[in-house]
Amino acid sequence: MKNKILPLVFMLIGMATHLSQAQYDQGTKFWQVDGRFSGSISSSSVSTGMSGMLDQKFGAHSVGLSFKRGVFTGQNTAKGWLLGYNVQSFHSTSGNSAGLDWYNHTIEAGYFVDKFKPLSKSVAIYAEMLGKAGYGFQSGDYLESTKTYNVGASVNFGVRYQLKNKWFLNAETSLVNLNFQHVNDNTSNYSNLKFNSIMNVSTLGIAIGKSF
Repeated sequence: MKNKILPLVFMLIGMATHLSQAQYDQGTKFWQVDGRFSGSISSSSVSTGMSGMLDQKFGAHSVGLSFKRGVFTGQNTAKGWLLGYNVQSFHSTSGNSAGLDWYNHTIEAGYFVDKFKPLSKSVAIYAEMLGKAGYGFQSGDYLESTKTYNVGASVNFGVRYQLKNKWFLNAETSLVNLNFQHVNDNTSNYSNLKFNSIMNVSTLGIAIGKSF
């Protein structure tokens, strides 16, 4: 009996491993939807002389969604494109005033290269090189007709967990960011270059996708 069971067990393990590796084989395609969220709230009191203290509050939140479509061009190597939308919402109050609400919108497109390292039949880690360009504008109460143009590159690290029926989950964070931004508002035009190599929770993204 043992002589019959052991080969069956090894065959099942081999089939599971093969199915897992097939998710990263050349020619395999996939899509995924990625979501990110971050937020902060701060408050302060400012002395106004004879009238006492003036309470000020400021809140900011950011929500981003992106759609990725990729294909494995080699063993464990995928390439593809993305489209994304990000909105930052701001709310500011001073004293008893009703406050101001305004929003920064960004639309972006990019190209990525992912390199995967399977660790088991269901888990893999990956490194990503991402380049993208974006256009931003404002809406809401605090309007300055500000427009922004962005070009950037980043190195990201992630973990992929394989679900049933070729579905998967990704958890990804940014390790290094380089971004060039040109700003055009009512009063001036200026550009800046930003480099960030600090990993934090605000850069964590969760994605769901499917291979086919």
